[in-house]
Amino acid sequence: MPQKRATFITYGNDERCDEIRKFIEDAGIKLDIRDLSKHPLTLDELDHTFGHIPLTYFLNPASDEYARLGLDRGLPDRRDLLQLMAENPGLLRRPIVRNARLLTVGCNKDKIAEMLQISRNGEPLEVSTPSKPSRISRRVLPAKR
Repeated sequence: MPQKRATFITYGNDERCDEIRKFIEDAGIKLDIRDLSKHPLTLDELDHTFGHIPLTYFLNPASDEYARLGLDRGLPDRRDLLQLMAENPGLLRRPIVRNARLLTVGCNKDKIAEMLQISRNGEPLEVSTPSKPSRISRRVLPAKR
């Protein structure tokens, strides 16, 4: 069976993100890591990645840029907010972990483990498949009179 893969998007040196990255890699997941401080997401990449999910889910209100850009007083329309995120990657909550079908944001190990189908302690989940289909015994009931 091929090794599971996921994309791990982070920003610079961040101890919490490093802990999550290690948690995922220790479970045997191969990560494609993208550091936004070196390779920011473009406007189109952000739009494609986030799809129709509300952008507030991806915003980090604790970032310096959030207040500096006045986002604490109100948010611009979606396209302008995507542009601000592309220009200021520090606005994004991180890490962003994405596999072929799903996406999660932040350091919640339970959500990440569920999404990547790994146990909470970071080990791969055992998937048991029966070696032979079980036979169902049939009992013949007497006919009703």
